[in-house]
Amino acid sequence: MPAPGEGRINCQMTAGRLHQMIESAYPLKIISPQAVPNTRSSDTDGRKGDNARLYPAVGYILTYGGGIVHGDQIHVNVQVGCRCALLMLTQGSTKVFRHRRAGGRQPSFLKNEKLDAIHDINQTYQTMLIDIEPGALACLLPDPVTCFEGAMYNQRQAVRLHDPWSSSLVLLDWMTSGRMSRGERWAFDKYFSVNIVSVLDKSVDDSKLPKSHDTWINGSRIIIRDALLLNNKEDNQRSSSLAQRLESVDVFAYLLVIGPAVVSIADLFRKLHLDQRIKPFRPNNVSYVEDDEDVGIVWSVSEVDEIGARGVAVRIAGPDTENVKSWIKRRLASLQYIVGDSAWSMYYNA
Repeated sequence: MPAPGEGRINCQMTAGRLHQMIESAYPLKIISPQAVPNTRSSDTDGRKGDNARLYPAVGYILTYGGGIVHGDQIHVNVQVGCRCALLMLTQGSTKVFRHRRAGGRQPSFLKNEKLDAIHDINQTYQTMLIDIEPGALACLLPDPVTCFEGAMYNQRQAVRLHDPWSSSLVLLDWMTSGRMSRGERWAFDKYFSVNIVSVLDKSVDDSKLPKSHDTWINGSRIIIRDALLLNNKEDNQRSSSLAQRLESVDVFAYLLVIGPAVVSIADLFRKLHLDQRIKPFRPNNVSYVEDDEDVGIVWSVSEVDEIGARGVAVRIAGPDTENVKSWIKRRLASLQYIVGDSAWSMYYNA
């Protein structure tokens, strides 16, 4: 049985059928609705036919009460086997409730001695470790994280590609400014998110690496490390607040698209970004016609090309959650032909 707050998802193909093993313990819950594969063959990595077909699975990562309270420690291990396409979703935004001040009521969480040795129990943590085997695809497409006023949230998502030439990844990490309907904008105390992508390197001798509680990195080479830290406690010493400096921005998103299964999506981002950069000079009396949903959204594309792992990293900022969500979904639309109509509809119609 998993410890409190821990969960596991393991997808494997056995005898031509997809088998999914799921475990979770309060306050974490993982559910898996059935996803029906497309009857037509998919086209991935330039191959056609049954050998290229990916079999979809869906996992909803939930918490009881619809949010993470002070002191919760969530830890999820994911294994995606060859020819599997795992879509990991949430039901609505991940709400992070406020931090309980010293001297007040103590955090109410079940004790996990293994995680207590690593984390400060006075803060909230969520960790996800994803192993992607050769010929597999993992898509982490949650709704955004919304931190309430006074919340302190730490998040870490580490992905290991077993084969950079055939393992594929779509990872979305995004957050909002808070409960805007209640007038909360960037009012949380701390938001810290780290995304790490590494490639399995069998030539590395684990015994010669320095000892650490984090054995995930051992035996693999890091190709991406992206971190975002927003700390209102430190900002109190500045002349302007976090909300003032971010002005009209209410949503930040970081999107990774890596691997042969999703090369068409990466190419689309490259083309759209190039089109934006080479627009001709426009006179003052001429304006380009823009989609109303794209107004106010600022984005950039960075290339990923490390030891066989190729793709793009996209950073997005916008003034409205629904517009940014729509912007992302429209550009990920070709995932429908990769994971199948059934799995895609669970994401797109959310």
